[in-house]
Amino acid sequence: MGQCHCHKKRKDSQELTDVERAIEIVINNFHRYAVKGRKECLTPNELRELVVQQLPQLSQHVCSLDEKIECLGDPDEAKLEFGEYWAIIGEAAKGCRVKK
Repeated sequence: MGQCHCHKKRKDSQELTDVERAIEIVINNFHRYAVKGRKECLTPNELRELVVQQLPQLSQHVCSLDEKIECLGDPDEAKLEFGEYWAIIGEAAKGCRVKK
């Protein structure tokens, strides 16, 4: 999978949209925190570090996020693939909808 290079694949000179930039950031953060030689997987500890550093406000308001991380298995050995990470981030985002 590797780093996201969406901006390099565009054939025209248009800027990425806000959503495209956001997706690129989510992908790149996954790979930045997947450091134990397995760039395709995060351990629960790596995910926890990502959440603490990159999602501090979200993690304070979404209790189930910490519970989900606890259920992933051995903190240093369990493997979380990108699709699972994406689903957890998506579930957490549901908990922080803007209230009108």
